[in-house]
Amino acid sequence: MALSTDDRLDIMELPGKYADALDLLQPERLRAVFTDDAVWEMVGRIRLEGIDAIMEFMGRSDVHPGAHIMTNIYVESVDVTADGTEVVHLASRGIYPSGPSDPRDPTGVFYGRYSDEVVRTDAGWRIRSRRYVHGV
Repeated sequence: MALSTDDRLDIMELPGKYADALDLLQPERLRAVFTDDAVWEMVGRIRLEGIDAIMEFMGRSDVHPGAHIMTNIYVESVDVTADGTEVVHLASRGIYPSGPSDPRDPTGVFYGRYSDEVVRTDAGWRIRSRRYVHGV
């Protein structure tokens, strides 16, 4: 299955929308990123099931850095399941500050890799599964 240019643009915007929702502490904006039954996982640490659980966790300022920088975003592959569902496998990287910024003492960073399964819904393309692996 070939993706149209419009499809690719819509899909490639999802990581940026995700990052802004977290950085602005506006978890309700994640409804434009995830399916209602989405799964979000930090491998080896936490697994969240459903948009409500994802929004509750992502809305907590005590668990997120103040900036999510998303990069290296690309479509790895596109599959069609037996029931005809188009699944786009989207890869990206995230870089995050690990402390307060000060020009005399630059902030350290941590980073990781995202692997997303993106599907077409009535509302547009949405992530149904997001897996984050820290430090790779």
